[in-house]
Amino acid sequence: MSSALSLRHLHLRNWRNIKELSLSFSPTHNQVVGKNAQGKTNLLEALYFFIAGRSFRTHTLAELIGPLDSGFFLELHFLKHGVEQQLRVAYRKNGAAHERKLFYNHTPLQSLSELLGVIPGVLLSPEDSDLVKGTPAVRRDFLDLQIAQTDPLYLHHLTRYNRAMRQRNHLLRGQKTVTIEAWEAEMAQSASYIIPMRKQLVVDIERRATAVQQNLSKSEDLVTVVYKESYDSSASALSLAAAYQEQFARLRQREMLMGHSLYGPHKDDLLIAINSRQARQYASEGQQRTLSTALRLAQWQRLQEESSITPIMLVDDLGMGLDAFRRERFLRVLEGLGQIFVSLPEAAPFGIGCAHFHLLQGHVQPR
Repeated sequence: MSSALSLRHLHLRNWRNIKELSLSFSPTHNQVVGKNAQGKTNLLEALYFFIAGRSFRTHTLAELIGPLDSGFFLELHFLKHGVEQQLRVAYRKNGAAHERKLFYNHTPLQSLSELLGVIPGVLLSPEDSDLVKGTPAVRRDFLDLQIAQTDPLYLHHLTRYNRAMRQRNHLLRGQKTVTIEAWEAEMAQSASYIIPMRKQLVVDIERRATAVQQNLSKSEDLVTVVYKESYDSSASALSLAAAYQEQFARLRQREMLMGHSLYGPHKDDLLIAINSRQARQYASEGQQRTLSTALRLAQWQRLQEESSITPIMLVDDLGMGLDAFRRERFLRVLEGLGQIFVSLPEAAPFGIGCAHFHLLQGHVQPR
């Protein structure tokens, strides 16, 4: 049984093209309507920031500041487990200096990553076709964000692995082996946690994505998602951690020539297929768009199960790339997902209780 989660009120100041804005939301459906470059995606980006602790369009906080401003401020009030709560983020840039303040209720947070899991949620955007045809890094991020929202230990191991890998790469480039075994041991231990978690997620996502794909397209398409390891550790009789540590030691001299680590979770990928044919090569644009939508909806379903909370669903440019039939079926699916936020050029026919926000140059226009 999932517990209710409802975003109640959002306040923005100096956020991209939004100078100042306060909005109160419907607990079910919320539409952000407007033409291009009016601030629709910016508003969803602010909500996503609270979900993921980052933007989905940039990794640089300074790029989120409004024109001619020196910082931004976000405040979100929400209801979780029947308790009113709030999150606040303030960021200021002064030349080379940066100041960042985060608060969960009245408790200061040290890192943006601590926002992960506070508000479980999923974003579907036009860029999601990259889940199918983009780089492996996009697909790894898809897995990592999903798991990190419900498992703080996973984020710990992911951070630990990446930190140790950077140290190992530094030693490889410098042709040094002092302390390298210690960093390899740390990488191996964290890899032994990361990889099984990713593999289990892939099994769950594959099953759900096939059902969603068939519902959206009214077809019998079979979706296959396979976790592809850069190093086949199953060939070793050793434990996963020991197998990776042995692999790091065996390839050390070769990797010194390359200057970086060639194997590990940071090089793994997903192989996504429809009816046994690789989607990135053989699926049409429409099939790829439907498939990426199915993957995001499967992500939402799995997140609901793992978090025991009904997650937030954000949809940027509702129905973009879907034909009329698939768009209609997608709308039906969305109506059963709890609280949703969609951006679109014209209002869609959602049910009673839907809140409409018409944006023009970063301001909400009266209806």
